[in-house]
Amino acid sequence: MLHTSRILAAMAAGAISACLASPAGADPAHGFIVPLDCSDGNSYTTVTNGNGEFTPTHDTASNKMFIPTRFGEFHGTVTDSGGNVIDEFTEPGATKGKADRPRRTAVECTFSFEETFEDPDLGELTFTGEGTVYGFTTPAR
Repeated sequence: MLHTSRILAAMAAGAISACLASPAGADPAHGFIVPLDCSDGNSYTTVTNGNGEFTPTHDTASNKMFIPTRFGEFHGTVTDSGGNVIDEFTEPGATKGKADRPRRTAVECTFSFEETFEDPDLGELTFTGEGTVYGFTTPAR
């Protein structure tokens, strides 16, 4: 795997969570935007700006928080400016502690994103990722 894998792993860890710490008054310009399309018919544009896998994200259109409890498989691809695949990987799912217990308000959400960054050796690269996250929004009723 290329030396960029560590950079990509760090980006993936942040993106996979789709839910990294963000206070209720978060400024989307200072975080990583991740859209969530959920099984309850709702869609959210969430902002993340932390570095923990199971930290909540903030919905930019309200005061709601999305609390992740489990992640499904995550797939990531890195391409160069010519569209050539430089790296591709799949991460297994992960569960927070004993969070697999059934919850009446739980939803399954899918997410996908694209982020462009500069690698000193390879030039401009594009990282795309997609996966699923399970959790609930606050207030949980």
